[in-house]
Amino acid sequence: MKKAKNVLITGGSSGIGLAIAGDLVNKGWNVVSLSRSQEKIERAWRERPDLKEKVDFITGDVSDLAKVNKVNTYLEEKYGVLHGLVNNAGVLTKGTIETISLDDWKFTLDINLTGPYLLTKTLLPMLRRAKGASVVNISSVAALKPGTSVGYSVSKAGLDMLTRFLAGDLGPYKIRVNSVNPGLVRTHIHLDNKVIAGQEAYEAMLDKARPRYPLGEIGEPDDIARMVAFLLSDEAKWVTGSIITVDGGVMVENDLIPPKPQQE
Repeated sequence: MKKAKNVLITGGSSGIGLAIAGDLVNKGWNVVSLSRSQEKIERAWRERPDLKEKVDFITGDVSDLAKVNKVNTYLEEKYGVLHGLVNNAGVLTKGTIETISLDDWKFTLDINLTGPYLLTKTLLPMLRRAKGASVVNISSVAALKPGTSVGYSVSKAGLDMLTRFLAGDLGPYKIRVNSVNPGLVRTHIHLDNKVIAGQEAYEAMLDKARPRYPLGEIGEPDDIARMVAFLLSDEAKWVTGSIITVDGGVMVENDLIPPKPQQE
């Protein structure tokens, strides 16, 4: 009987991360879900009570080397080898170059870019032991086309370059590294980061954004989870260094094309 593979998902207690955890558990993986707060873990248990006993939920901060080292020690002692790493933890801050504070800039880059660097570097010995591990970085279409936050766009663009660099750097160890770049997905990120005030304003933002998507739909966390599961699997064993948009077509939106009625 084949042994289950082990995967660490950062930001794994909400939104896209929680959907990835649920999908991988169903596919037979041993899933460790890292969150910055116990409160978010408890929210995850309320949203997905089916995962409370199936996912190994732990707390930690991807931007803090001491806490990353504690996570590494925990994984070494309990699992010993890591077949997958999903760098999903992310924050969203407001601001253009004129309005973003230095603290918000540093905070955004620390979580969104330095975090994946620290995790991948620290966990590399366990990834090498898998002799065929896969790292998936959750980036954004904001890396490819500037969004409303300079800190977020720059951090995700840096993450895509980290993906490309590591794909070449770690390829000789049979470690694959890819980015998944979602468009707008219905998650907690805007409300948790206080970028939008309240559920009503959030729904209004989604409605306003929807016409920009040729498929006429906002993404759901499961849309991203399925792509991540593919990239972690042996079916993607010759895929590395790829930047893959999962975005409902927003990156090919062309307002010069006459609009068409949406199909039901």
